[in-house]
Amino acid sequence: MFKKILVAIAVVFPMLAAAQTIKIGVVDSQKIIPEMAAYKTAMTELEAMDKKYKDEYMKLTTEAQKKYEEFQALAADTPAAVKERRAKELDEFSQKLAEFEQMYNADMAKQRDAKIQPVMNEVMTAIQAVGKEGGFSLIQDAGAVLYYGGSAENITDLVKARLGVK
Repeated sequence: MFKKILVAIAVVFPMLAAAQTIKIGVVDSQKIIPEMAAYKTAMTELEAMDKKYKDEYMKLTTEAQKKYEEFQALAADTPAAVKERRAKELDEFSQKLAEFEQMYNADMAKQRDAKIQPVMNEVMTAIQAVGKEGGFSLIQDAGAVLYYGGSAENITDLVKARLGVK
């Protein structure tokens, strides 16, 4: 008798679990993030840093252009050793520019990650909180959804409200 009850429970339990409704939410984080004050602050700081790098790069390219023009203006009777030294200086300066550009790209990527990651974490925390409060089984970002048939609930406004974003 006890075995029959266990078998019945084993058969009925999966059916009951499958009968539960799955609540799916869709959030468009790309609409939320640009409206956040922390994101706007981060972007302003990144733009200021980018401008400083670009200003320095312009100074270096101006200096390189000046060196190149001086090299081109060398008289035909300039000794070969002088021309060779100037050519070597130009080559070294060109390498410095390339190194500066690599450093710029690496530093900007690092700074972008450092400034944007906290914003992304804040959005993720808000999405998780809305998911728990709303009883959602799954929340998908709208940017990765290939089909949205309407049975999922769009929770973008709920997440924005949670973050205090209008």
